[in-house]
Amino acid sequence: MCAFIGGGSRYLLGVVLPVTAGFPWATVLVNLLGSGLLAWLSHAERVTARWPSAVSVGLGVGGLGAFTTFSTFSLDLERLLNHQAWGVAGLYVGITLIGGLLLSWLGVWSARRWWAFPVEEES
Repeated sequence: MCAFIGGGSRYLLGVVLPVTAGFPWATVLVNLLGSGLLAWLSHAERVTARWPSAVSVGLGVGGLGAFTTFSTFSLDLERLLNHQAWGVAGLYVGITLIGGLLLSWLGVWSARRWWAFPVEEES
């Protein structure tokens, strides 16, 4: 179910944000959001500790795994390179990789800082 929602959300963003000026905005957006959310989910133990592990795995691997897309990134990049859109291709790679890393760091930071409340011990 999580994979269905993640993949469906990615598809809808692709419909809402079509490729404009040769730049695949929807793919960039889903990969950046997915990077930040997956990093947050994997470091928010104080929140996710109350969940069954299947929920975290379902959200991470199923939902966010289906939402993000390396294969579409690769296909978009291949198309840009075939059209010799070198600058756009370089910008696409840079935004995706550097932006993904920055949003991953932001996800880790927010999980550790904003969600750092104590987990109540069960009696």
